[in-house]
Amino acid sequence: MISVQKLTLPEDRLERLHYIKRIFSHAHGSDLAPQWAGGRRNGLNKLNSIDALAYARNRQFINGAVTHLSPYLRHGCISLNETFASVKARFDLHAEKLLTEFARRDYWRQVWYAKGDAIYSEIEPPKVCIAYAPLTEAVLQAKTGLPCMDAFIQTLLNTGYLHHHARLWLASYIVHHLKCDWRQAADWFEARLLDGDIASNHLSWQWVASTYSSKPYFTNKDSIARFTGEKYCATCKAKCPFDGSAQHLVQHLFDKTLIPIARQYSVPAIAVKASSGHPALAVFIHDEMLSPTHDLLQQPFPKIFVFDPQIHGHWSLNRLQFLADCINEMHGVEVWLGDTYEVLMQRGVGQVITQDTPNKKIKAILTPFSPTWQRVAHLVNIEVSEKRFKRFSRYWEKVGPTVLNGFKNSKSSLSKR
Repeated sequence: MISVQKLTLPEDRLERLHYIKRIFSHAHGSDLAPQWAGGRRNGLNKLNSIDALAYARNRQFINGAVTHLSPYLRHGCISLNETFASVKARFDLHAEKLLTEFARRDYWRQVWYAKGDAIYSEIEPPKVCIAYAPLTEAVLQAKTGLPCMDAFIQTLLNTGYLHHHARLWLASYIVHHLKCDWRQAADWFEARLLDGDIASNHLSWQWVASTYSSKPYFTNKDSIARFTGEKYCATCKAKCPFDGSAQHLVQHLFDKTLIPIARQYSVPAIAVKASSGHPALAVFIHDEMLSPTHDLLQQPFPKIFVFDPQIHGHWSLNRLQFLADCINEMHGVEVWLGDTYEVLMQRGVGQVITQDTPNKKIKAILTPFSPTWQRVAHLVNIEVSEKRFKRFSRYWEKVGPTVLNGFKNSKSSLSKR
């Protein structure tokens, strides 16, 4: 049994950051940087400062005009639907590339709903042979000897954020060059990313590995040099593993004499405990619904959030501090540390109302409390068959014409991803 403790989050932000650091003294990583302060207000500020034209023009560059919205979307500070509507209304057809990326987030999440814990294992056989060596200390400590990769890892560890190109480059290096286990690497990423969403994170790693795509993703020196402005290549003294044509890298990275086989991973089950038998009803706040404007906060029942080691025990310090920032905006929410079952039992709760989630851990933990799940709206209320989840392009063929309705002469560009 995990002992439970009721927490009081300080209103002063610096005090709150120190408080979380003291409470979670075991948590790895750095303090949350000021530019990543959590909460709906900060999420809306980032949303309102978006330049969709600049995003379309230079989003692929490491210093491009990306939105930095992902942590706020991941934790429900702002909803995907309101974000989509805001950008579409302000930028019209100039926003198509950005709206397509928002739709990709909806796609990943719907795949998680459809496939459940299967996303933790290889959904398809890899299209090339991949290996399963443990994640190396050189990666974990940012000491690979490659200035670009070490800088990306250090940025991840220090800030909890990486540009999407840097994520793909680092993932391809780990999976295809170092031959490390994609699943172990995906877990490592998810624990440290402020926007660590299991669906988009793990399925993106599978996309790189080719276990949820038609081919593996890898990069070359020219691409890294171009999109970083040669920031790392210009002074690099290492033997570059990315140097060469695509054909050369394919021959170097992939052994065509071996037969690719899909691998299955076990997912530790959470034992479902006995029903509480208590009469009280409460609103359970989990980490995907952290907005002070959430409908369920209007319910006349206690609102309870739990830092549960089963869910948050592997998270980095800055992720936990981001949560604390978000919760601090949600007045009237009780904050606890410990086993959720024990917290709710101590509070005399017999039934909970909460937002629906594809996270099976949360669902198993709440099962004893007869949960009522509030449905979360997708981008469009149209039926999407499971075969559409095979690839994003198939999903977008169905969803794109509806969500982009109203754009003049819009020619939706379908990603093969």
